[in-house]
Amino acid sequence: MKKLLLITIILFASCESPGLSEVDSETFQKNVQTIKDTWIAGYMEGDFDKVVSLMADSIQWNGPNGSTVGIEVLKESIQFWIDNFEDVSFEEGSGLPGTNTGYWGGNTYPTAEAMSGPNNVRMYGMWSMKNSNTGKTAKVKSYAVLNFNEDGKVIEATEYGSYASVLETFE
Repeated sequence: MKKLLLITIILFASCESPGLSEVDSETFQKNVQTIKDTWIAGYMEGDFDKVVSLMADSIQWNGPNGSTVGIEVLKESIQFWIDNFEDVSFEEGSGLPGTNTGYWGGNTYPTAEAMSGPNNVRMYGMWSMKNSNTGKTAKVKSYAVLNFNEDGKVIEATEYGSYASVLETFE
């Protein structure tokens, strides 16, 4: 009887947490890697096409100023950043207390709305850049929520951050 109880406990303990699956975990990791390989790497390399490759044609980008734009306006914004800044970097998780992990998905609380969906990725960190014309530098703490579709493209995003230090690089 003790052996049966021990086996039952071991089997129960080794089961996946409710709502989590290996497939969801792999999808989440793929989405995070896509962010790193396209959006972040694209800005660091000054590669417009790489940055844009993250986004679905139907994307709705909710910017820090409260506006919502589609792909065409977003492309203009991306080109502005690439044309005006160099030495761009992103420090994952910078500013989060107790961790340096910069990517999160799903939630536990509130329990009535808990979810483990892998296609809603929260990204936290610090962008650093240098104005190509003035040589002045800026840093921006950033928080973005990116919603991926089944094709691995971002269809909706909301970005938070204060870009005052970026504007000061033009003075």
